[in-house]
Amino acid sequence: MAAYLLILHRDRNRPALSPAEMAEIVRRYAEWGDALRARGKLISSEKLAPGGHCIRRQEGALLVTDGPYAETRDVIGGYYVFEAEDEAEALAIAKSSPHLWSTNWIELRAVDRDAVAEARARVEEMSIPAGAERR
Repeated sequence: MAAYLLILHRDRNRPALSPAEMAEIVRRYAEWGDALRARGKLISSEKLAPGGHCIRRQEGALLVTDGPYAETRDVIGGYYVFEAEDEAEALAIAKSSPHLWSTNWIELRAVDRDAVAEARARVEEMSIPAGAERR
């Protein structure tokens, strides 16, 4: 079974929701997540807090700036990690998300578990056993 990441985007300029509208949206997300969990598909999910930081290397030094930037047109509001048999099932799950109720959109990405497993295996092969002498 493959793992997939849903990144939940929304337009930064979307009008604010009323408390009643927000409560209804939260209910839909909770029901959808509960249904994925009941099917054994959901690995994790979180709503992200506003703001954050961007960290990058610039001219040899690490630069930390507030983010997201004002010129960014979208906000990443949260994510889901789930398992699916294949990309077709992952797309079907993504299309059923309550996040697609408005001008929101979803980015669907496969988790590359094989690359991580291969890298770990190479590291283990290169490791020197405890007590062995380096030359």
